[in-house]
Amino acid sequence: MAGYLGNRADMMVHHLAAMKEECNIYEVKKDNKRYFVPDTLEQAEKEGFTPCRYCIHR
Repeated sequence: MAGYLGNRADMMVHHLAAMKEECNIYEVKKDNKRYFVPDTLEQAEKEGFTPCRYCIHR
């Protein structure tokens, strides 16, 4: 299973193991989903995605 899912519509990345209701992950359209290789937060940020404030705590 993937660890991170990016939403191209709002350029937000979510941590799937820590997702919250506020993330609205189930509403991300198929064409807007982005998985990362390697599957890391660092890779998502390198590709311009912003960490979700609900499921990624820094």
